[in-house]
Amino acid sequence: MKKTYGLLAFVIVISFAISGSPAYAQEAMVKTLVVTKADLANAGATNFRLLFEIGGATVNLAKSTDENIVVQAVVTYSESSLEPSLSLTTNSDRQYTANFMSGIITGPQHFPITHEWNITVGNYTTDTDLNFALGGVMADVDLGGMPLRNLALELGGVGMSVDFSTPTTRSVENIVVGTGGAYLAMLNIGNTNVGKLSLSGGGSAFDLDFHGAYSAGNHDAVMSVAACSLIATLPLNAGEQVKAYTIMAPLVVKGDGWDKVSYRPVYKEYITDDYHTQGVTLDFAISATTTSVILDRN
Repeated sequence: MKKTYGLLAFVIVISFAISGSPAYAQEAMVKTLVVTKADLANAGATNFRLLFEIGGATVNLAKSTDENIVVQAVVTYSESSLEPSLSLTTNSDRQYTANFMSGIITGPQHFPITHEWNITVGNYTTDTDLNFALGGVMADVDLGGMPLRNLALELGGVGMSVDFSTPTTRSVENIVVGTGGAYLAMLNIGNTNVGKLSLSGGGSAFDLDFHGAYSAGNHDAVMSVAACSLIATLPLNAGEQVKAYTIMAPLVVKGDGWDKVSYRPVYKEYITDDYHTQGVTLDFAISATTTSVILDRN
């Protein structure tokens, strides 16, 4: 399932300014960067740290049918300074790190600029810490079926859709999100069975879907937002509790089963009537300033 970004596109930082260069396109170049299962095996890796540091590009990530790869990036670019690179290291704890990095425009360039990352991820089992550090990017990624241990999103001037279309092959311990001037949609978060989601943002919009295949137990979401819009859809087959500190930030709870515990000018607390009987519970701690917050249980 994909999200369209519509009017949110205006927040995307245009990284490639025209600087008096000729108005003609340069022939596109293609470079393929790859990490294979053999690379991890040869390094004796017990865990995998995967980083993407990308600016001024479109990014797509999907599953691969190639049984030999762990991750592959096919990058199309029209400026030599945008040539991508891949750094591979192994530390003493047998953590294998792959850092995929985009180039940066530093001088006169041709226009228009082509900069596209098409990433595919294979079927592998090594516990993975995945980090996206993106600026001026439109991204559509599907992380379903990955062996994710931790996920971090650092987004500036980004429109991004993250889907967990199928359950991750292990429970995700932490999802950490930090944004500035971004739009982020996260779909089927429950398919990660995440222990804790931490989100902080300013001048951003969030559309968070907490449905999915949770295991029994408690799951936490801690959110600190300012000058944002936050919409979260919550599953009916989980008990939910919300504790929110708000300043000039309307909080709306929708759907069935909500009981109001406390409602004061800067503190609101709600709990669903099945919170103590459901096998799965979601606890939300929200701090919001000049932000619209909607929690919709359906």
